[in-house]
Amino acid sequence: MKYRRAAYFGNPFIGLFICTNGKHTLFPLDAKQSLVDAVCESLGTKEVRVNIGGNNLNGIYAAMNGNGIVLPSNTPSGQAKKIGDETGLSVYVSKEKFNAHGNNVALNDMGGLINPNVGEKERVAMEECLGIELVPFSLEGFSAMGSMCVANNKGFLIHYCAGERAIAEIGEILRVKGMPGTINMGTGFVSIGLLANDKGYFAGEATSPFELGRVEEALEFI
Repeated sequence: MKYRRAAYFGNPFIGLFICTNGKHTLFPLDAKQSLVDAVCESLGTKEVRVNIGGNNLNGIYAAMNGNGIVLPSNTPSGQAKKIGDETGLSVYVSKEKFNAHGNNVALNDMGGLINPNVGEKERVAMEECLGIELVPFSLEGFSAMGSMCVANNKGFLIHYCAGERAIAEIGEILRVKGMPGTINMGTGFVSIGLLANDKGYFAGEATSPFELGRVEEALEFI
């Protein structure tokens, strides 16, 4: 397992722009090749270049696991097909008005947490695409669970506001154990600065060695 730290054009919140699963990582079209190579080496993935819906915020708009990917309604059909063809994933272009799916859904290959404001019809369609149950969940008044949690199939890192009871409940949903933590020197919204799968992780360049240690422990790399 390898880890590295970097920024996207000086921005350490790399999770805003990049989305990954166990086999592929989605990068903006303008991402530097040095960053692409470093991330793919650390995560053991293949690169896919795309600006979802014409926007470079791939990590905000896409929710992806090893079974499928949920994209926002402004994704052109040709682009959705390209992503499906390159990744081999089931693709669902959601009609949900809360379309920042990367922010709304925290998931691995076994379960997921979803913003309770997402409509039931759309939630069921996402479940079919991703091959998991998505449980409506909020934490201390925050509903954008995808921004607060990073999970792989071994563990999860959750916003530092999560108490023992919430961590236990999330663990039952994702079927793995987890821990609270931060990235980029104190940010609790961990997914916006952290990429992870079962092979490794990649963090924003402002993340401290202590925070990296917490990531390793929570995601069971040590």
